Amino acid sequence: MNRKVNRIITIIVWTAFICWTGDTLAQTEEQIEKFCQEREVFFNERLNLTEAEAKAFWPLYNDFSNRKMKINDDEMNTFRYSHMNADNLSDQEVIKNLEKIHQLKTELFNLEREYYHEKFPEVLPPKKVMLLYKVEWDFRHHLINRIREHGPDGREGPEGASPDDRPRSKGRSWQGQEPTIPPQVY
Repeated sequence: MNRKVNRIITIIVWTAFICWTGDTLAQTEEQIEKFCQEREVFFNERLNLTEAEAKAFWPLYNDFSNRKMKINDDEMNTFRYSHMNADNLSDQEVIKNLEKIHQLKTELFNLEREYYHEKFPEVLPPKKVMLLYKVEWDFRHHLINRIREHGPDGREGPEGASPDDRPRSKGRSWQGQEPTIPPQVY
């Protein structure tokens, strides 16, 4: 269930980011660079990365992020194709698409395992690797909140509403809370 929620949030954030840039079809190199710089500053501060840690971490994280985005794009395209053509697909084609989606979810799981359990611990202390999950979550919510407050084009909120007029999420927030690690079950 957590992975499903995380995947939905990831899709929402990327969709929101695309809308936020003001261009849903293509992003300029400048916009991509601005996003990457903002993400890097946010992560460096929240993870309290040393210069050496940041130098080792960012090439790994960028590779991880790009590979994860490719898998998510493949999954979204498979869903989109399946739903747009649902009336014309045979049962065998539907089963093939379901298998592809399952395979992509497995790839994503394996990718996260590879990076969070093998590669990131080579360059960061275990506590910072654990904190990385929270920092990613916080960054996604930072982007969502900024879009809520400033609208997708960076100006006023949706349809000119002031930030105080728009509904706020009543979802769980980690801000100001120390995450608790559940005990291991044997």
